[in-house]
Amino acid sequence: MMPINKVKYRVFLDNAGDDVKGSLQRGLQYIAWDRYVNNKSTVFIKPNFTFPRHIDGVTTSPELLRGLLQLLKGVAGRVILGESDGANHAFTAEEAFTGHGIYDICKEAGAEVVSLSRMPSTTVESSVLGKKVKVQLPDLLLNDIDCFISVPVFKVHAMTTVTLSLKNSWGCVPDTMRCLLHQDLAHKLALIAGRLKPRIVIIDGLCSLDKHGPMYGQPVRTDLLLVSDNTVAADALGAMIMGFSPRSIKHLAVAEKAGLGPLSTADMEISTDWSKYRRQFRVERTLIDRASSLLFHSELLSKIVMDSALTPVIYKIAGYFRSSDEKRVAGQLGSRRNPGPY
Repeated sequence: MMPINKVKYRVFLDNAGDDVKGSLQRGLQYIAWDRYVNNKSTVFIKPNFTFPRHIDGVTTSPELLRGLLQLLKGVAGRVILGESDGANHAFTAEEAFTGHGIYDICKEAGAEVVSLSRMPSTTVESSVLGKKVKVQLPDLLLNDIDCFISVPVFKVHAMTTVTLSLKNSWGCVPDTMRCLLHQDLAHKLALIAGRLKPRIVIIDGLCSLDKHGPMYGQPVRTDLLLVSDNTVAADALGAMIMGFSPRSIKHLAVAEKAGLGPLSTADMEISTDWSKYRRQFRVERTLIDRASSLLFHSELLSKIVMDSALTPVIYKIAGYFRSSDEKRVAGQLGSRRNPGPY
């Protein structure tokens, strides 16, 4: 791999306004997407569906996905859009596809829709910066994809500060109980990015999410679109636009050290002055968030809380301490389902 300081990764920023498809097309042309997509390519699109229906700022905009699929039609040989089940049995991928109108959108564009949770998978293992980690990934993504396109949302995250393209890849883990596997998450995200190699990142900032994430927060209309040819560069600039220092975000710092891309704008070719898009987002953690953060450091504690005989009792007690927003989200997912910790 060429040292990242020898490469100028491209990042396109634009105020999409009412011309989402046109803005997206300009962004793809800016990063020279024809290097990765042609009539022999198999393209996989990974949106961010952390809820079974579209919510502004929470899930990837169907409007943006429709524009992307229209641009890919007749250009790529095969196009697949996929997602895994919601974490902790919150909802199925199929429910999310229905709730976002994906079946109709993909039918119009001649694209396939797949649930990654229904596909054969393989456990991949490697050492990332001296730490041995492993993740389960679908065989489709490991063996059959020429161009992986990540389409996350500009939003904050109660546990990881931001959830952009690197964190979006966590949804490729097909196990609905991946919430038990958050230990060493930063290194696992680097492993996933190294194996799946996202060639194109499109961050949906048509509506962004402030104060809390990933499943609720304060939607902010930003009309922003970011397109890049590198997942770390995209996330680094995305974090800066949101008012955060990339190096203070662990999974971004680990990804840079692992050689996956740069955090410095000096190593990026940016289409415009990014500072004019800058805002100051913030993360407002609840009591449940603070308690849940402990699970990111202990596999045993995660198992006891989320997948043991004690789970119903623990969740019942936790229910008394949930914020009104947390209770609302849990209620919308159904009385027998629970989003659990993030």
